[in-house]
Amino acid sequence: MSVALSSVLSATLLVMLCWQLLASRRARRRHERLQERHDQAVERIQRLEQELSALCNASVGAGEHLLRMEQQMQRLIERQNGLEMRSAGDRPYSQATQLVTRGAGVEELVESCGLTRGEAELLIMMQRGAA
Repeated sequence: MSVALSSVLSATLLVMLCWQLLASRRARRRHERLQERHDQAVERIQRLEQELSALCNASVGAGEHLLRMEQQMQRLIERQNGLEMRSAGDRPYSQATQLVTRGAGVEELVESCGLTRGEAELLIMMQRGAA
């Protein structure tokens, strides 16, 4: 082989080696960038998992609080209904007693207070006996 051919082959090999070295460096840099992006993605996923966990815990707490509020509301509604029924039951008699004190008769008590005729007569007798 001639010296010139040997020099050309050596130069070609040297160029190929340089290209291989450059390609290797590029691949390494690309790998490093991908690794960095991967690490950032992993960190972000971990943060999001923590936030999701906190939101789930808060949601459970809010649900429990809502349940307690609904139960309290139901108790208040039941209590209010009981009070309304009791006061509605007492109201005709207290109103009728006031009317009897003012001299109302049986018919007026039946019409204005919704009492039966017997209740109105009994109430009048009781008021007059007390007086």
